[in-house]
Amino acid sequence: MISMLTIKNFGLIDSLSIDLSRGLTVLTGETGAGKSILIDGLRFCLGEKISASAVRDPNAPCRAELVIEISSGLIREYPPLEELTAGEDQLIINRTLLPDGKTKARINGLAVTLAQLKALGDHLMDFHGPHDHQMILSPEAHRGILDRLCAMDTNMAAYTQIYEQYMQLKHERQQLGELAATRRRDIEMLEHQIKELSAVPLDEEQYDLLIEQQTKLNNAEKLYEAAQQMLAAIERDDTGVSEGLASAFPHAKTLNRIDPATERFTRSLADIQDSVSVLAQELRGYLDSLSFEPEEAAQINRRCDLYYDIKRKYGPEIAHAAAYLEQTREKYERIVHAEENTRALDEKAAAAEIALRRSAAVLTKHRLKAGQALKRTIEQELKELGIQHVKFDCRIEKSGFTAAGADAVTFYISPNKGEDLKPLADIVSSGEAARLMLALKKALIEADPIPVLIFDEIDAQIGGRLGTVIGKKLKELSRNRQVIAITHLPQIASFADTHLKIVKKVAGERTVTHVERLDADGTLKELAQMMSGERETGIALDHARELVNMAKRQRHSAGAV
Repeated sequence: MISMLTIKNFGLIDSLSIDLSRGLTVLTGETGAGKSILIDGLRFCLGEKISASAVRDPNAPCRAELVIEISSGLIREYPPLEELTAGEDQLIINRTLLPDGKTKARINGLAVTLAQLKALGDHLMDFHGPHDHQMILSPEAHRGILDRLCAMDTNMAAYTQIYEQYMQLKHERQQLGELAATRRRDIEMLEHQIKELSAVPLDEEQYDLLIEQQTKLNNAEKLYEAAQQMLAAIERDDTGVSEGLASAFPHAKTLNRIDPATERFTRSLADIQDSVSVLAQELRGYLDSLSFEPEEAAQINRRCDLYYDIKRKYGPEIAHAAAYLEQTREKYERIVHAEENTRALDEKAAAAEIALRRSAAVLTKHRLKAGQALKRTIEQELKELGIQHVKFDCRIEKSGFTAAGADAVTFYISPNKGEDLKPLADIVSSGEAARLMLALKKALIEADPIPVLIFDEIDAQIGGRLGTVIGKKLKELSRNRQVIAITHLPQIASFADTHLKIVKKVAGERTVTHVERLDADGTLKELAQMMSGERETGIALDHARELVNMAKRQRHSAGAV
């Protein structure tokens, strides 16, 4: 439940903080005092947009903050709450609109996205205003409303699994159909691509080795000349390295005879001579390897050209071309064996469709049962709300397979005696829509886990005669959830557990909105003013007292707390 709402710089509100309680909270006050601004503040805090004109001072931030008590049941219903609450039983939601138009949102100090805020709001609060009433007139919403009464989570999960398999098979079958339409042309193109990509090994190491060979081939003359010069420098008769090393040995032996410690010089000289000899041998081998046969050179260049062409068409790297070859082969196999694959897919899809129909029939059975229960509840509730001769029906017709089954659900109603049942959107007035919404909330009270219900002008186009009934219904709804209602009818306000009066005052040169929490005497005076105008007459106070006493009796007889 909401325990506190704080709003700053919003509409007529400069700075306002309201403590809220369990049960039924009623907001009353003169038109234009700012009752709906409080609801707008709640909506803003949960992710809805506000216009720049709603900000009191455009040069200052507009802020709204909610403190919400969270139950363990709600956390089970919406698991993301567990992370947001971090073991606490309270959420503090803060949203700010900055002067530059940007918004910031935090939950328990953690920054959240607008999408996260809206998703959370959908599980915390249910708003019902003149615009929200239109939802129940839309057939698209009727199946969702009915399904909230159906205890069929397991059945829906089973249906969803089969439906996803069925849709995947249909998608694959459609792809095969599209392939068959251009089968011959595609086969020829794929065969050409496979042949082209298979002309050389699509291996990075082999490609790198071939490029090395081509580089050597294209620079053979330079390589040969350089290696030949190195070899000549080693083996030249008069000035070569080998000749120079050989001439050093007699001198080394002379050193050894006189000073034995110089024998290491001789050993080093021998090692150098061996190394030079090995180097010369390797250079001769290298020179021999540089002799390419014309046909071998041409073959290397042709293979390199093939690689360059493949990389240009299917690259940029050899690995990309290899992956493309694998995909092309798979596609080729699908097309070549299209008829065989088509028959297999058709058989699988037919089996899946049979299973899907059976699973959808189970959902239909649950909906038919829930539809009858909903019909009885809605008719009873609407009769108590003043539509005495109402008839209601939840019609379920077969439709194509969807993610939610194979049923089209439409609510039909006849509010007047002797009239045929027709779709809600065709005949329901705005006043009837408000009452129907209230009846639906009563019908869904056990199945709907949302802990806070907010009614903005639930009494639109409803006279005082029905106000008592609506007040009683709102009070019944508030037994196990928090209900906040804006009303102009004293009959509804008389059922409040908490009565807040929205007051518009002039402070300095500006008009501001304040909230007064009324005690018993304050409630009597407010109800009297709502009945008689600004003046509290004795008769009006007597009527107000009678309203409160009557509300208490009805609440007691209904078992309300």
